[in-house]
Amino acid sequence: MEKCDECKTGTIQNKEVEYILLGKNLGQYPAMVCNSCGQTLYTADVLDQVEAKARKLGIWGLAAKTRIGTSGNALDVKLPKAITNFLKLEKGQEVLIEPVDEKRFQVAIIR
Repeated sequence: MEKCDECKTGTIQNKEVEYILLGKNLGQYPAMVCNSCGQTLYTADVLDQVEAKARKLGIWGLAAKTRIGTSGNALDVKLPKAITNFLKLEKGQEVLIEPVDEKRFQVAIIR
């Protein structure tokens, strides 16, 4: 049995595990999983399959760079269409915004 490179105590075992991306279950895939810390490793072939499935579902590559703008005296963040479609956001919809740390904030949709 191979030792885990991450925790140095567990052993790596071959398993079938669910791959979840952006809250969507992309299916079961073979992976190497540490029985102690849970680190999960996939082969390049498996990651190619995952990427293909995510692209098919339209959830691959949703991260986007944007700029802070202004609206009156307030600052605003422009969201790309792909992200607004994925989140099902509409103009005028209420959200909760809060800082995570000094470099990040999160937005929660109020439904």
